[in-house]
Amino acid sequence: MTTMDFFGHQQRARSASKWLVVLFIAAVIAIIALIYVVAIVTLNVSDVRGGFWQPGVLLAVTGGVLATVVIAMIYKTNQLSQGGGAVARMMGGRLVDPGTTDLQDRTLHNIVEEMAIASGIPVPEVYVLDNENGLNAFAAGWGTDDAAVAVTRGLLDKLDRDELQGVIAHEFSHVFHGDMRLNIRLMGVLFGIVCLTTIGRILLHTGGGNRKNGGGVVVFGLALIIIGWLGVLFARLIQAAVSRQREFLADASAVQYTRNPRGIGMALAKIGGLGAVVENAHADEASHMMFADGVQRFIGGAFATHPPIGDRVVRVLPSVAAALKKGEPMTAAVDAAAPPNTAKGFTGGGAAAPQTPPPLPTGSIGRNEFIQSVGDPQPQHVAAARELLAELPLDLVAAAHDRSRAGALVLALLMERDPTARDAQLEVLPDRDTAEIQAARMFVPSLEEVEQRALLPLVEMAIPALRTSSPAERDHLRRSARALAEADDELSPFEFALLKTLEKHVPSSTAVPPSRRSTRPSALTHHLDEVATVLSVLAHTGAEGDETAATEAFAQGVRELGVGNSLTLRPMAGCPITALEASLDGLASISPLGKRNLLAACAAAAAADGVISAAEADLLRALAEIWNCPIPLVAGE
Repeated sequence: MTTMDFFGHQQRARSASKWLVVLFIAAVIAIIALIYVVAIVTLNVSDVRGGFWQPGVLLAVTGGVLATVVIAMIYKTNQLSQGGGAVARMMGGRLVDPGTTDLQDRTLHNIVEEMAIASGIPVPEVYVLDNENGLNAFAAGWGTDDAAVAVTRGLLDKLDRDELQGVIAHEFSHVFHGDMRLNIRLMGVLFGIVCLTTIGRILLHTGGGNRKNGGGVVVFGLALIIIGWLGVLFARLIQAAVSRQREFLADASAVQYTRNPRGIGMALAKIGGLGAVVENAHADEASHMMFADGVQRFIGGAFATHPPIGDRVVRVLPSVAAALKKGEPMTAAVDAAAPPNTAKGFTGGGAAAPQTPPPLPTGSIGRNEFIQSVGDPQPQHVAAARELLAELPLDLVAAAHDRSRAGALVLALLMERDPTARDAQLEVLPDRDTAEIQAARMFVPSLEEVEQRALLPLVEMAIPALRTSSPAERDHLRRSARALAEADDELSPFEFALLKTLEKHVPSSTAVPPSRRSTRPSALTHHLDEVATVLSVLAHTGAEGDETAATEAFAQGVRELGVGNSLTLRPMAGCPITALEASLDGLASISPLGKRNLLAACAAAAAADGVISAAEADLLRALAEIWNCPIPLVAGE
């Protein structure tokens, strides 16, 4: 099965952002030119000296249009600065409680949780649009640290679990590949363009009160509305250009993640028959980020934000093409091509081939396999995540979903297992006798039964509940967690991974909104000093005190990086895991293709002895998550 190129897709997302800027500038220039012509004609300014060419009018029109568009963009972007949850709430979404007992909500949350753990990202917020009967869904956010997945009530009511999983897997493709950030930026751009129609309506209603030139103002307002609608059409073309090919890619990803083309194929077929229209007033500006076009189009396919449903069904199930040409209903065609009882192994060619997803490899992992796995979970990862969730003690799962206990669970993960050592560790906390600490103590015996590879997923499961805490509670949890981790004056790979996950995904009271963070990429070669630190830490972690082994592991990483002999192994005494802290922010800013090379070097250093240990796996996942490159469940965890 073909794999998805995570880093290439991210690079293309950046290129699409540049084209978005170009198209936006072209639209604004066209709007300025049209408004200038209308102003000259309707407001009689061409009668004065200078004729049709009036630099003052052009300057006024340009300034007015730019001010209007920019202010509107800033307003909309600021409105969405809190991430995917803000978009979902704007669309009328209801946040699903992670501990819900509602059957449909529980099923939805379980599917999202499975996909998140399989792919190595914290569980996103989950929303349901209860007032929407159309079959639709979307993922929104600036990145994995503020992502949200939302589905309509119609989707929950009409799809079975496999079909719903296909839709969620499609949306996770957008989460991985940088599409969400582009989609939110696109919402801001479109709002800036279409807001000119609002000004036109204002002039149309107020122009009559001006006796001297009221007719001209009214005509100008009417013209502005018309030009504004031309801007709307231009905006829709931008939406279509940016979104349509991405939907094919996300459909293909969904088939790959689930190994069940019938799931997403039948979901698309049902949408083709029942419709995907979303009635919310903001549906038009958000239609490009939905699973299917949420707006009824009357002008033809050129302005549709998604490919035709039939074309998408044929892409995931090629054998339905003949049936669709004969006019057969899509649901019947999908059932004939992939019957429910054989769908799990179906590979898309017209014949079923039941297969069981291969187990995760144990022991070693190759460099190519590691890099290809980034942002690209396979069916075995999803199966392993489902198995991991089923094996976790129920009291720990319930605590991860409970706002009042999730913080205690996180602290328990950092507590020493030996009672005497734990009592000494807790001495660093001034409030060690609180109810939260007592609850954390109670979780320790259950945690002793949990495999190392399941500990970070437990943290990722707790993220949605922790995000609902107050800013003061989040700040207190972050301080307490760091104090416990550093009580022995050093950090283990797991402690480092937990702290970084907490700091990245549970925002402090002073956190900068995601949209305001700088995203300009830099070259990997500008950060070689930080790279040397990261490779040195990985080399020493795997070598466990063997200087010769550390030297060879470091050399393996440098060779993979291809920078000659310009990097030097840092001595173990001066290179604890805490040394990574100062190196991470700079490396997070490098380009996607630079991250590919960096992670390949990290994998080469970690696997120099042929095995990625549990400690190395924790460290790799933490580093990749900080750099927004999610790694599925890794061999050796």
